[in-house]
This record gives sequence, structure tokens and C-alpha cells, in this order.
Amino acid sequence: MRIGILTKAFTAELVDAAIAKHDRAERRRRLLPARLVVYFVLAMCLFARESYEEVLRVLTSGIPGTRVVARVNRSSLCRARARLGEDVLETVFRQVAGPLATPDTPGAWWRGLRLLALDGTQFDLPDSTSNGDTFDGPSTTGGVPFGFPQVRAVVLAEIGTHGVLDARLGGYRDGERSLAYPLAGSTGPGDLVIADRGFCRSSSLTPSPWRARICR
Repeated sequence: MRIGILTKAFTAELVDAAIAKHDRAERRRRLLPARLVVYFVLAMCLFARESYEEVLRVLTSGIPGTRVVARVNRSSLCRARARLGEDVLETVFRQVAGPLATPDTPGAWWRGLRLLALDGTQFDLPDSTSNGDTFDGPSTTGGVPFGFPQVRAVVLAEIGTHGVLDARLGGYRDGERSLAYPLAGSTGPGDLVIADRGFCRSSSLTPSPWRARICR
């Protein structure tokens, strides 16, 4: 059921266009073509507790036109993800991100204004050297790392549907406010944004574009 929803939201035409935009189409026949890798990464979000191999098995048995990929191991999947790169997935996201509520959606409106929420969170990443170098993580006062590397995310979402309009990712040391600044451009005059007061805190160094929108 969930795989069907995945392919309905992210059509093959949309995925192929993103692959072509970033020139990630394979030059030779591969067991893991770029389109399948895109769907594999998306399916990992649906089956976060499953192994790479199990996600691939579920994916290839649930999408019409694909075949079960035999003898594909974890390292092959990692290399396929590296070949694909992050730009394709960001393009796919930005093609589908946006409001979903209709005029009849409960909890989505207040006095004719679309209700949006702005919030931040953090996610643990696998404890690898590359993740630690790229994203950083918690450390002692002496600078000794402990725990897992972490990515910080700030998301602008529709309250009534939880549909994501925009998002920005950064490392552990990036501030939520700095990540939130670009998201202001994804709001409009008919939106009412709810956020905690930390996003509105004044700064003499970096004026916030949110101040005119949510801090009046």
C-alpha cells in the first residue's frame, strides 16, 4: 500500500526529469539504474527500521515494471547512492513540496488564513568519520566528541495536513534561525505562520525576514 502511494506522489516522469536535469542517467546498463535508486532512497523513509536489502526487496516487488535485483549487497547500494548524489533528491523534493489542504480540510485554516508551522529538530546519523567531519556533533567542553553526528533540520509545514512546503538542512553547529531565514520566501500573504519565540529573537548582526511576518 505505501509503495503505491510513493509512486503516485513521485511519478516516474518527475523522477526521470530530475535525473536528466543533473545528468545522472547511467551511461551503461546497471543492476541499479538511477530511477530505482531514487525510489530506494524514498522507500528508506517508509521502512526506516529495515535493512538496505529488505527495503530493496519490498521496493522491487511493489513497483510495476521493476524486477527483483539479485545479489545486490549493501556496498553496491551505497555506491549507487553516491553516484546519484544529493541534487537529484532535492530537485524531486522541491517538485512535490507544497500545501495540500483544501477549503474543507479540518484544522488547516483560521479566519481564511492557511495555518503553517515553523520548527526545528535534529537527527542522529551513522557514526562515521565522514558524517562527523561534515555535520559535527555534541562534544565535551574540551572539544572531545561524544554521541553520534547530527543533522539539524528546520521545516515549514502545513498544520492541517503536515504537508511540507520547504525545509533546510545543516550541521549540528548551525543555528535554527539561520536555517529558517530562506524559508520565509516560501510563505505568502494568505499564510499564518506559528513558531516559537526563539525564531523571532532580535539580533543586531543578522536581521530576520521572519520578523515582518510572524513577530508583529
